[in-house]
Amino acid sequence: MLLKKQHQPISAQWFGIVAALITIFVWASWLLSMKVGVQSHLSHVDLAILRFGITGVLLLPIFFKNWASILAAPKRYLLGISVGAGIPFFYLSSMGMKMAPVADAGLLITGTFPLFVTFAAVVFYKEKLTLQRTFGLSAILIGVTVMISLSLLSGNETSLRGNLIFLIASMSWALFTVSLKLSGLKPWDAAAWLCVSSSAILGVGIATDIFSTRIISAPVETILHQGIVQVLCVGLITGFSYGFAVRQLGAENTSAIGAFTPVLAVIGGIVLLGEQIDPLTWAGLACITAGVILASGFRFNVSLKNT
Repeated sequence: MLLKKQHQPISAQWFGIVAALITIFVWASWLLSMKVGVQSHLSHVDLAILRFGITGVLLLPIFFKNWASILAAPKRYLLGISVGAGIPFFYLSSMGMKMAPVADAGLLITGTFPLFVTFAAVVFYKEKLTLQRTFGLSAILIGVTVMISLSLLSGNETSLRGNLIFLIASMSWALFTVSLKLSGLKPWDAAAWLCVSSSAILGVGIATDIFSTRIISAPVETILHQGIVQVLCVGLITGFSYGFAVRQLGAENTSAIGAFTPVLAVIGGIVLLGEQIDPLTWAGLACITAGVILASGFRFNVSLKNT
């Protein structure tokens, strides 16, 4: 099956939980950083250069060292990794950030991708839906409906377009998650493939003038801030921690812990960016978070005693 559970030693489960927690904190920080980034001097391409270009160079030794094992993975899954979390996903996320708040991004990108993962599991891999998962998916759909309806009722077409873009980005991330799981790649190998392939696309685009960049003229403090988040935190730390968590806990449990990313993003948007959150958004947050936990089939079977 697509998301078949595997029994792991207790210590391995705990390491997986720690990796998942690190991932959600970095994800929330990334969403906030992206919002700040798209409002700054930097363009989508500039942010992508920081995210993939520099990280790709840093991971080149791993890429070349494990070239044979990376190429041994099915090509469709390598493509899914590059498309799902690479340039297309990054562009969609940054474009949506120009139109909608961080809270919406947290809810609709990180909150709904389990819905699309489950859709793939049921339709293409014939997995059965349990009653718990059905309730969870229904709650996610209710939350998404609340968010879209809020944009429609407010008459804010820009926010509505941003939310729809976030949903497409969520589909893209689901493709990445499924491809990562089925590829069998080790976390660092997958991170190296993602960053090196994406930086190669960026290089070709810049060399042929398809992409334009103004990163050289950007303020140093902006580059440093985005560099720390995009390169160190997202590119290197979560490049490993997300893949490690999926391998140790499975995609279902990892996505359940990841359900708290929207909560952190909403709180960060309020505290750091001064965003105003209305009651309907809070309702959507509650539905989506609860829905992800239920839909994942999450079971907290970890004990402090190694018995």
